[in-house]
Amino acid sequence: MAQQVGGKVSFVIGTVSKCMCPKCPVQAKSQCVTKLMGELGEVLKRNPLKHEEIPGAYCGAGKATCTDLDPKQKCICGGCPIFAQYKLASGKPVGYYCRDGASK
Repeated sequence: MAQQVGGKVSFVIGTVSKCMCPKCPVQAKSQCVTKLMGELGEVLKRNPLKHEEIPGAYCGAGKATCTDLDPKQKCICGGCPIFAQYKLASGKPVGYYCRDGASK
């Protein structure tokens, strides 16, 4: 079942599994993201998914729960397969979903 959270990208396991956010330089030094990534296996078994427990798929979920991200680092949203699949270049915002919220 697709769970729509505030935008046009479905916030589901399929989206989360394609997500590049955990590899993003914006999140690279985040202790919060590191902790959430360690718990991700268990979190993905739950239904519905809770965006505050998943460090990524912000284009569908909205702003990051973690507050120790570094938006001065280069965003990689444009290289993500979800970005291309959902044609997010034509949406708003066009990147930095972790800071600026879900794509609309």
